[in-house]
Amino acid sequence: MFDDELVEILELLQPGVTKPHVDHAARASWLAAVHEAMRSVGGAVVTAAEEPAVGRNYYRVGVEARDGVAGVILFNAAAVLAAAAEATDPQEIALVFAAVPGSGVFSERGFQVASPAQLNEPLSEHHLHALTADERRDVAYHRPSRLGDLLFNWFD
Repeated sequence: MFDDELVEILELLQPGVTKPHVDHAARASWLAAVHEAMRSVGGAVVTAAEEPAVGRNYYRVGVEARDGVAGVILFNAAAVLAAAAEATDPQEIALVFAAVPGSGVFSERGFQVASPAQLNEPLSEHHLHALTADERRDVAYHRPSRLGDLLFNWFD
């Protein structure tokens, strides 16, 4: 299964995937999926969704699991990719990736879901082939070390 998932993630590495991408319709679908997924696991959405901006190419929203553990659900609209991370200082650039709570909800709604193993894979040259020259320059400058750091990045 991991190899199949990895192929799907590699297929998402298309031009523009590293840039902030605002898509209001995709955001609404993702946010509805976040609420449904959190209800399905007995958790809750605890912050407003934040849009991509300079220094962050993804949407994020704070969530809390039934056991009180805080986290964030991430969304790269260009890749239609959902992921999760542990809650950290919002200014922290290195995300600690986590399993997406209620991940089946996202899959059922047409989103790709990234696992922590996929996102923690070391970034290599083969991940960069489909990116634009500008995106490859950003990678050379910022030097992300993991695939997840490319897909959910802090490039300015």
